[in-house]
Amino acid sequence: MKRKIVLAVVLCLAVVALLGVAAAPAAAATCTDCHVSPDGPPAPACGDMVTGVDCATCHKGMSPHPDLASLVKSALDLWLWDLSTDTGYELRGRLGKDITGFIFLGHPGVVVYLQQRLWGATDFTDLTQVTTEGRGGWFTYTVASPTPWAAYRAIAQGHVFGVVPRLYMPQRTTLLPTPGLTLKLGGLTDRSITLGRSVTAKGTAAPTLLTGENVGATVFVKGPRTGRWLKAKSGTAEISATGTYAWKYTPGRRGSFRVRAAIAATDNHNAVTTTWRYFKVK
Repeated sequence: MKRKIVLAVVLCLAVVALLGVAAAPAAAATCTDCHVSPDGPPAPACGDMVTGVDCATCHKGMSPHPDLASLVKSALDLWLWDLSTDTGYELRGRLGKDITGFIFLGHPGVVVYLQQRLWGATDFTDLTQVTTEGRGGWFTYTVASPTPWAAYRAIAQGHVFGVVPRLYMPQRTTLLPTPGLTLKLGGLTDRSITLGRSVTAKGTAAPTLLTGENVGATVFVKGPRTGRWLKAKSGTAEISATGTYAWKYTPGRRGSFRVRAAIAATDNHNAVTTTWRYFKVK
């Protein structure tokens, strides 16, 4: 009998313990519950990118945490125009939501942080902050003394917007510089060569900071029956310290050829492609 009583007491205590655990309030969610990087600490969109700005500055309305279904990303577009040497570069962009592909709903009154990164540098540095205006959600800023080949970035704060308020998460976009690339063909006479001779695709690439990167050259030949351009050969040439490159090609047949050069995109710059250059093999 005593053993049964002891067993009953133990079972009752176990049930009470389980009920206690179930009834205990759940721990409040923290930023790291969702935003965890493989290296440990979270990497917020603004907090580790803008000087003097913490998570709460960009992530508006996060306390209490909203329903995930209400988290909508806004669209941020950024363009760069070269106005003049005296005026500098004008950064012009807009912030809002593309509704149908034809209707863009701008978000006015939102702070956007503008930053600059020099070619080859790892980090962006702050330029200024602007506020979007008007129905289009536009913003502008002129860089008075621009550094050549710099990249620019815009980071928009999270914000609540709309007739039915919805939370829009921080958004960022980066505008990279586009290198200069020229192409001309060497070894031609009246834009043609005889079979067995070589043609050289050569040119210049700017800035000279491109030294060591590759220029890719692609040659196409026109099919004698179909008239379609068919790939004949491709290769690469390294950009020298003086910003030049050269790649030699020896056609294996007669016909009409065309070639162009390109530099692939990297973290520092956009891709760039030259126009076609044409020649014939007799």
